[in-house]
Amino acid sequence: MEQLGTWEARVEMMEENIDALEILSHDSDKHWSIIKKWMIKANIDIPEIAPRGLPRHVFDFEGLSKEEMFKTIMKYEILAMNVYKDIKNTNSEVITELFPNEKDAFEFLKEIGQLIKDEEKHANICKQQIGGFAKIKY
Repeated sequence: MEQLGTWEARVEMMEENIDALEILSHDSDKHWSIIKKWMIKANIDIPEIAPRGLPRHVFDFEGLSKEEMFKTIMKYEILAMNVYKDIKNTNSEVITELFPNEKDAFEFLKEIGQLIKDEEKHANICKQQIGGFAKIKY
């Protein structure tokens, strides 16, 4: 959903705020690669549709201001960050079951920690575009 949001915003804003959107878009692609890698290692099927409980979202930014677009994107950056925090804070036995190799489990948690930091950075980038800068803590 992050990726869809950044691309739709890019279409609407065109050259405005391109640097911020490039960072969000590039990192979103990178994050998907990381998550996909760990899903494959854990022998989890890669979903082809939105998971149950998560709506299939279509972003329509037509007619919205830059601030409104970044506010919407920021919501999904925060959602992603909170999901990664939940994963990192899950019961260690679950991680061990998914990744019996201790090195894999350590590397997985390390990469999830980096994703959390990246999402916090993304939320701050959005906050700057909305018109303010504040470190966001959740």
